Amino acid sequence: MKDKVYNLIILGLGPAGITAGIYAARYKLDTIAIGSQRGGMVSWSHLIDNVPGFGEISGEDLADKFFKHLRKYNNCTIVETTVNTIQSLNNRILVSTKEGEIIQGESLILALGTDKKRAGIRGEAEFLGRGVSYCTICDAMFYKNKKVAIIGSGDSAVKGALYLSDIAEKVYVIIRREIFSCKERCDITSLSKKNNVKILNNSVVDEILGNKKVEKIIVETSTGNDVLKQEIDVDGVFIEIGTIPQSILLKGLGINLDENGFIKVDNECRTNINNIFAAGDITVGFSSLKQIVVACAMGAIAATSVKKFLT
Repeated sequence: MKDKVYNLIILGLGPAGITAGIYAARYKLDTIAIGSQRGGMVSWSHLIDNVPGFGEISGEDLADKFFKHLRKYNNCTIVETTVNTIQSLNNRILVSTKEGEIIQGESLILALGTDKKRAGIRGEAEFLGRGVSYCTICDAMFYKNKKVAIIGSGDSAVKGALYLSDIAEKVYVIIRREIFSCKERCDITSLSKKNNVKILNNSVVDEILGNKKVEKIIVETSTGNDVLKQEIDVDGVFIEIGTIPQSILLKGLGINLDENGFIKVDNECRTNINNIFAAGDITVGFSSLKQIVVACAMGAIAATSVKKFLT
């Protein structure tokens, strides 16, 4: 790869990156797709039932199907590794990997995705995929007529709680402070009127317990100078305390980011740098809905924009 210059470098092997690779290959672009995790965060999901054509499928199986589809194309090289640095020099993209390889490209699609913020609760990692979820919209339907807890006070937590309230038997909303940080006041008002929703203010989950799956949580609630400790039976715990964009590699590229580190793109998935594009959850400006189908759509659009740019 030392002297080779690809038409396109794609960073990320999640839905956005893989779809971009498929479209780029079909456009006959000489492409290389680089990532450290097949399927990205998709592979974390226990079950997925909102991707058309698949019914219920595990995240691992869906990620594997995505990856096998991309692997069909001979003009898309796949490298499973970690990227160390990204540089732009004389309109050429230079990507270095942990093995010391320098990969050169005429254009770049950033599909690095995001990572969900962890709450750091005892039992959180142990029950991931067995009752603990970081995506309410993805997994809510698996808790129909069951008892669940959702942790968080922002927009995603409140919207998630509203969504769960129409599906679950009981929803416990656990917020660390006295009031929500959600910007949509109407959502908070709607949530407070739900008969099957109980809001626990000034509360934290101390531990998640169960055998093979989540069965209960230990909640600590501050009441003045005292702390009330209670055990609540739940079948699932949704952690919605925000996401972290994987944008640490972008320093020095001059890409416009928002205040939270998400890449600003237009409706063609273009950044402010003419040969750099972005797709999927790492972006802002295209859609606020962070879903597999949206990431796939953005990957297709980004690859199409690259094709237009190169020709």
